[in-house]
Amino acid sequence: MKKNVYLLSFLAMSLLIGCDDNNDNKNDGQSSNNITITSDQSTLNQRLDLTNSGVISIENGSLTGKFAETANTSFPLVQIAEVKPPVDANGRTLQASHVTVNGNYAYVSYIMRGDAYSGAIDVIDVSDPYKPKLVTSALIPNTDITSLTFSGSNLIIGAAKDVDKDPLLSTNPAIVLNMELSSGLLTDKLKTNYLENRVTTDVAANTSTYFAVTGDNGSLFKLSSSTKEITGKTAVADLRSIALTSDKVVTLSGTKGVNIYNQSTLALQKSFTTSTDVSGAKRTMDIDGSKLFVSEGPNGLGVYDINSGSKLQSIAITTAGEDNVTNAVSFNDGYAFVANGALGLNVYQSATQLNLLGSVGIAGSSNYVKSSGNYIYVASGTGGLKIIKMEKPNTTFANCTSYIVYNQGKDLILNSNDIKSYQGATAINSAIINSSAVLTHCGSIAIQNGLILNSGGTFNMTGSLSQGKYQQSNPTELIINNNALLQVEGSVVIWGDLRLNSGAKINFIGSNSSITIYGKVTKGSNVTITGTFKDTENKLK
Repeated sequence: MKKNVYLLSFLAMSLLIGCDDNNDNKNDGQSSNNITITSDQSTLNQRLDLTNSGVISIENGSLTGKFAETANTSFPLVQIAEVKPPVDANGRTLQASHVTVNGNYAYVSYIMRGDAYSGAIDVIDVSDPYKPKLVTSALIPNTDITSLTFSGSNLIIGAAKDVDKDPLLSTNPAIVLNMELSSGLLTDKLKTNYLENRVTTDVAANTSTYFAVTGDNGSLFKLSSSTKEITGKTAVADLRSIALTSDKVVTLSGTKGVNIYNQSTLALQKSFTTSTDVSGAKRTMDIDGSKLFVSEGPNGLGVYDINSGSKLQSIAITTAGEDNVTNAVSFNDGYAFVANGALGLNVYQSATQLNLLGSVGIAGSSNYVKSSGNYIYVASGTGGLKIIKMEKPNTTFANCTSYIVYNQGKDLILNSNDIKSYQGATAINSAIINSSAVLTHCGSIAIQNGLILNSGGTFNMTGSLSQGKYQQSNPTELIINNNALLQVEGSVVIWGDLRLNSGAKINFIGSNSSITIYGKVTKGSNVTITGTFKDTENKLK
C-alpha cells in the first residue's frame, strides 16, 4: 500500500507514509517478520567510511575581526567515521532516522523515503574510542523503522509497516516492536503490537514500561515490559516526540504543544503551547533537570520550564530556507546539540541560558542528533550516520594542576626558547614549536591541520592528541625535525601523514601509550623512537 504524506522529514522535510486510520487493531497475532541479520564482518566493514574523518572545528560566525582571528575552543572534536546507509534486498538505499545508545553499543534505525516501506537497524560498537565497528545489521522488509529505545535488555522499535504485506494491520500501518537481544545484538525474536494510525513516531521506556506515540489523529500508548501488552492509552493529535522523567511522560504535538502525564495513570498533569509546526515533520525533545528542550522546525529551538510551562529561551533559525529547520536536539553533560537541517549542527553550552559555541564543520545536512557518553551521532539522510568523538580529558594529572587553560588563539606559535604549559581540553587549527621551545599539554588536544616541531623543540603530551585530517589531496602533516622531541604519555592519533626528518625523536612514557597513524610515515636517518607503546597500524616499524 502506498504511503500518504506524513512524517519524518530529514533532507527534504518529508517522508511519505500513511494510510487511513479508522479502527482499532488486535494485538494477539504475530505475523512473520522475515528479518535478515548480517554479522559477516568483511561485508559490514565496507559500510564504514573514513573519508571525512579527522579533527573538525567549531566555527562561530557571530565573531568578527580580531575575535574571529584569535578564537579558540575548549571543545575539541574528532569525526571518527561515517556509516554508509544499508541497501535493502531490492537495491534501494535507506536513510538513517534515529539513534539510541546502550553501553558501548549504538543502535541506528533506517527508513525508506517515498512510497515504499523498508527499514533496517544497525548495531555499532564504540568500545574502541577511534575504531568504531559495525557488528551487526538487520534488514526489516516492508517496514520503516522510525525510532528506538531500551526497556531492560530489550530493544523497543517504533515503526510503520505496509498494510498490504500484513493482514493483521487492517488499514493502520503504525506498530511497535519489542525485540529480544542476545548479548546486545539483534535477533528475530520480537513481539508486535498494532497501533492506530499511520506511523509510530517515537518511543520511550523505563525498566518496567514502554511508551509509543503515533501521529496525525494519534495516541499515546503505554505497554508493559513483562507482558508486552497495551495497558493504557490516551488520544492526542499530531504527536511527534516523547520523553520521560522519573515519574512523568512528556509528549510533543505539532499542533497542541506539550502535554505532561503521570507515568502510572496517564492522567494529564499539565499542558502548554509551543510553536505550531509544519505538517508531518520529525521533531525531538530532551530534558535537563527542569528544562525541556523542544525542536520547533522553522521556529528554531525552544527552551521551557517543565514545571511552569514558561518559555525560558528561543533560539531562532539564523537563515531562512526550506531546509533550514531545527529537526532535533540532544542534551549531554552540559551541552546541547541542535540539528538544523541544511544549516548543520550547532553546539551550545548550558548555563542560565544556552550559549552558542558554534557550528560543527561536518559535510551534509543534520537531520537527527543523539549525544551519549563521549560521542555525538548525526544522521544525514541518505548520507548515513556521522560518529563524532568529544575529546574530553579522562583524568586530572597531578603534576599539571598548576598549568593554565590554553589561551593563545587558534594558531599556536612558540618562538625560540619559549616555554608554555597548558591543561584541559584544547582545540586549535595549527601549532609550530620552534627551536628550543617547550610546549607541555595535559588533557586532550586536537589540532586540525599541521603540527611542526622545529629543531630542538619539545612537545610533552600527557593525555591524548588528535591531529590532522584523513587522506586529503594535500595531506595534513605532523613534522618532527632534527633533535626535536615528541614525548607521549597517553594516546596519539595522526589522521594524516607523519614526517620524521633526520634526527627526529619520539619517546613514549609508561606502559600504556599508543599511536595510530592513518597516513604514510616518512623517516629520515638517525630517527630515534624509544619507550613502550602500541602501534595500532604498524606504521613505525
